[in-house]
Amino acid sequence: MAIPKHVLKSNLNDSCKRMTDLIFRYLTDRLTPTLKREFEQHLRLCPDCMNFLNTYKKTVSLAGSLSANEIPHDVRTNVLAFLRRKMPGIAVFFSL
Repeated sequence: MAIPKHVLKSNLNDSCKRMTDLIFRYLTDRLTPTLKREFEQHLRLCPDCMNFLNTYKKTVSLAGSLSANEIPHDVRTNVLAFLRRKMPGIAVFFSL
């Protein structure tokens, strides 16, 4: 029996959220010492995760270096719409 697409999508979204949270907590030094050690051990053995971590760091760095005026209007509009859908109540504070 095949797994319904909405179940797969939900599981993938949950996995992505957990992975993104793990990397964010790692970069902001918010992991327990044990989890940090285990994650760093995994990074040494997994080039895919290391590449993802490096891409994540570069994306955060580049995004942080942009001013709102440098972001094309359509991109600002799309990002704000996305944030408002995904983070109601929080995204209202964003005004790119």
